[in-house]
Amino acid sequence: MATIKKVKKIKRINYFNCSLVVFLFSISLFVASNLFLRSYQTTLSFKTQNTIALVNRLGAENEALEVEIARLSNYDRIIALAKEEGLTLVQGNVVSIKDGE
Repeated sequence: MATIKKVKKIKRINYFNCSLVVFLFSISLFVASNLFLRSYQTTLSFKTQNTIALVNRLGAENEALEVEIARLSNYDRIIALAKEEGLTLVQGNVVSIKDGE
C-alpha cells in the first residue's frame, strides 16, 4: 500500500484583499468626515450670522441710548427740574468732574 503524504499548505497573506479593505475603510472615513465637516461649517455659518445680527441690533440700541443720555443730561433740563423741586444753585457747592476721573 502506498503511503499518503500530507502536504501542508502555507497560508499566504493576500495583500490585494488587505489593501482593498484598507482602501474601502479609508474612503468610508473620508465620506463620513466630509459630511460631518460640511454640517459643522453650516452650523458655524448660521451662528456667525446670528451673532452679527445681534451685534448690529445692540449697536443701534447703544446709539439710541447715547442720544437719550445726551438729551437727559442737558444742563438746562437739570436746572429746570431742580427749580421745579424748589432747589437753588449755590455756586460754592458746585464740583466739576472731568471724564475719566
